[in-house]
Amino acid sequence: MKWRIVIILSVLAFFLINCEERETEEVIIPAWMKVRLTELQESGECNGCILQRWTYNEQYYYHLYCGYWSCSNCEVYRSNGDKVVWGEFLDPADYEQNKHRPIKLWECGDEIN
Repeated sequence: MKWRIVIILSVLAFFLINCEERETEEVIIPAWMKVRLTELQESGECNGCILQRWTYNEQYYYHLYCGYWSCSNCEVYRSNGDKVVWGEFLDPADYEQNKHRPIKLWECGDEIN
């Protein structure tokens, strides 16, 4: 009987610890990316464009894609604004397989904040 109580209390403690409120990180569009998005909007070429932030190797990557472009990963940027050069320091196959936590930051027609 005592073991049942210990198990129940352990499960409750586990849920209390894991269900605590966590502070969520504010997701913003970096200033260097706002310049690129403004260019797209002002040129009228942003139809079908979307900006997503992905996590890969514990770092953020920003993926800008417009449906009419000929490649899907034409514009992928590191969090510091450097454009990714595929194969130089980043394997495209590994990136595709291991990127996760996509967050949509902007879509053509949205305000750039």
